Amino acid sequence: MSPYTPPQTPTEPSGRFSIARAALVLILTAGIAASSILMVGPQIVLIVPLAWVLGLAFALRRSFWSLVCFGYPFTFGLISAWIGYKEMPGYERSPAFAVSIGIGLVGCALIVMGMLKALAGRKETGRDKERQ
Repeated sequence: MSPYTPPQTPTEPSGRFSIARAALVLILTAGIAASSILMVGPQIVLIVPLAWVLGLAFALRRSFWSLVCFGYPFTFGLISAWIGYKEMPGYERSPAFAVSIGIGLVGCALIVMGMLKALAGRKETGRDKERQ
């Protein structure tokens, strides 16, 4: 008999795809990205540091909501590209437009990753079982 026992395989899949969760993430991400219009103007000076502080607080708690908070200020890149497209003729052919779109999409990707992980649900640990 060997002293080594092979690790047990998990009995239920941990990352199951859910259409309802994907739809919720898509709707929430679109809403968060659209709400970055609130950063147009001097209020950006308050919103961005607040998002960073909240992101840091969630990161210290090891929560995936930190990705959402860190991604939110980057979505302003999409608003910036949209404003430039509406205000300046030929802006969509400039490198600044591509950079703004890229930064905005990075922000949206951070929000999607954070939401997918945060809304995945929490696994029950041994401590949680002991409390019941």
